This record gives sequence, C-alpha cells and structure tokens, in this order.
Amino acid sequence: MSTFDEKLNKHIDKVIALQNSNRDRMLSLDELKELDLSLGMTEEEWNLMMEKADKNVALAQNHFYYKNYRDAYSTAESAISVNPYLTQALIIMADAALKIYETENDENFLEKAEKHAKDVLKQAPAENRAVEILSVINKYETSERKEKKKFKKYALIGGGILIIILSIVFLKPKKEKPVDNSIKFELIDAEENVNAAWAQVENVISRRDKLIPQLFSAVKIKDARLKQLMNEAENLKNKKNKLSGDEKISAEADLQKKYSAITEIIAENKNTDDVGTLMIQIEGAFNRISVEGKRYNEAVKQYNILVKKYGADYPQFKLKPYFNGQ
Repeated sequence: MSTFDEKLNKHIDKVIALQNSNRDRMLSLDELKELDLSLGMTEEEWNLMMEKADKNVALAQNHFYYKNYRDAYSTAESAISVNPYLTQALIIMADAALKIYETENDENFLEKAEKHAKDVLKQAPAENRAVEILSVINKYETSERKEKKKFKKYALIGGGILIIILSIVFLKPKKEKPVDNSIKFELIDAEENVNAAWAQVENVISRRDKLIPQLFSAVKIKDARLKQLMNEAENLKNKKNKLSGDEKISAEADLQKKYSAITEIIAENKNTDDVGTLMIQIEGAFNRISVEGKRYNEAVKQYNILVKKYGADYPQFKLKPYFNGQ
C-alpha cells in the first residue's frame, strides 16, 4: 500500500473514531487538516484527498439516479469518512437509506435515514430535503406504532385464552427449577452479530468483484509483475469460491491484499480515463471493505471473548477468525 493510501486510511480511521466518540463537538475541517498536516500529510495530499471525496459524492449521486441505493449509500459514506462536512453526501445517505427501507423493508436503514437527516440539519438547518425525509419517517413510525398497538391488543386476548386452556388441561402443573439460558442466549446474539457483520463485508466485496473484471479488461499495461499478480488473483478467486466458513474468510483476506497490490501497480502507470474512473470506484469499494471489515472484527472480538469464557459449557460455539484483508 502506498504512503498516501496509508495516510488516507489513518485519516478515515480518525474521522470514524471521532464520529463514534462522545465528544461534545466534532473537529472542524480546518482542525482535521491541521492535525493531518502535523502528522506528516502534505498540503497536496490533503487537497487530493478532498477531491476524491467530492468525486465520491458525484458517483453516489449517479448510483442513486440509477436506483442503486446500496451503492449510493456506501459511496456517499466513503466520502463522509474523508470529509464529514459534505452536506450533499449526508443527504444522499439519508435518501438512499430511506429508499432501502422502502424497497427492502430493512428497519435498520429507517433508523439510519433519520440519523443522517438530523445530521444534515445540524450542518444546514434550512435544508428542506432533510425536513421532508424526517416527515416521511415520522409517518412510517406512526403507522408502525399503530400496528404494534393493534398486535399487542390481540396478543393479550390470545394469551389470556391460552392461559385459561392451559389451566384447565394442567390442573396440577409440575414445579421445575428454571434453567438459566442467559449465557447461551448471549452467545447466540453475539454469533448472529458476527454473521450479520460478515454479510455486510460480503456485500461490499460483491461490489468490488463486479468492478475488478472490468478493470482487468480495460488495463493495457505491459508489465510482467502485473500479469503474474492478475493470474495469482484469478487462481486465488477460483480457490476461494470452493471454500466455506473460516477458510473462505482467510482466502478472501488474501485476495483483497492481492487486489490492493494490483491496483498500486496500475495507479503508478498512465491510464485511460475509463481506467481512472474504475480505479476511483474500486478505491471506494476498498474503503468500504476496510470499514465493514473493522466492524466485523469488533463483532468477532466480542463473540470470541464470550466463547473463551463459557466455551467449555457450550462446546457448540467455536472461535471465529478475524478478517485481515483491510
């Protein structure tokens, strides 16, 4: 990975950490710049980083136009991870999250849409689109509350009838000592969090895998080392497709490193505009894989801690591997 990429990743990590912290105030863009410059980033590298963030906003808008809502969301999120003050990127994330909820019924994205819309209003209080999104979300939430209230009413009635029936059938119920399954349930929840986090990693990997073949077809560089890496990557991809579970995760990490090495060589050479556009999209995919990979590793860490503590009592739960392809 190039020195600039390392600085970019460090900057992204710093922004994400600040966004997830409990700070009363997020650092301003000028303060972020001053911090990066003090850590060795040049003015030219800073400007290049901001230009890439702007390009990702334009690309996200294009994805949204063609109804590729998840790509629009992840690309805008990549822009925000570089420049958290890109209001247009936040609007795209809010819009895309709302569309994902409407088309896929994924309630997590309804919460995300609300959060991003509120973040927009913090930066631009007069932004009408954010107000419109919050108004739509409020209607959805009101409707859901009514449905839940109706369900609860019928559930209580049904539960009461069931209790009466059980009381008649079992006049003398046996008193058994309740089993404490709290640890098992905690392990199940942690494992499901890991599975969900890995599904997100695979989602962004799928985006990368759609772009890599296009890049390979477009590149006209005559470089023996590049050709060898491409062949190695293709063989590794075929091998990975035959694997499953922990072995597949390990192979995927190796493949990501191989693709990173390939794009470094391509970036060092003069390329066509088509290749340049693909490289920007692939870089965005790499950033998303890095972000989702870290989230997956956090979930694995929490799960593995539980397994190490209680695995002897619940041998069906096994340690899971970390993803080292970031």
